Amino acid sequence: MSIKKNVNLRITSTQYSENLKPSGEAFLRELEKEDSLEIRTEGTMYKKNNARYISYEESEEAGLENSHTLVKLSDGSIRIRRYGTGDDDDGMDMTLEPGILNITRYQIPKMTTVSLEVYTNSLDEDLDEEGYGTISVDYRIRFDQFFSRRNILEIEVMPS
Repeated sequence: MSIKKNVNLRITSTQYSENLKPSGEAFLRELEKEDSLEIRTEGTMYKKNNARYISYEESEEAGLENSHTLVKLSDGSIRIRRYGTGDDDDGMDMTLEPGILNITRYQIPKMTTVSLEVYTNSLDEDLDEEGYGTISVDYRIRFDQFFSRRNILEIEVMPS
């Protein structure tokens, strides 16, 4: 097990709607940017059992004050767990693994819990020996037949 070290994080989450655009006899998938959020925060990073962990406190600007997030990167997958500290625990536990469809339960802040279908298109991890660099994951979230969004999440890990 390695020692925890402080890191600076730049976390960018961009959400797109997907549209099919006619192209000859086929269709092209076209992404239209819907929303983007960038958070800069401090966190900690450590290695344990061939996995790399990044831990940080969520921000008020993301509507997730009093929440803690733990990111586990191992064996070509990323697991993101969020823990709330209030009575209405805004929890999330999502595993993203390329080519795999996962069902995730997500507690919407101050609302109900929903089940989400999460399909991961790609996961790129470009971290050096020190653990600095960028993690990028492209995935689709869907719940019920009406809501489907493509998300690109980037976590940049920098020395503190």
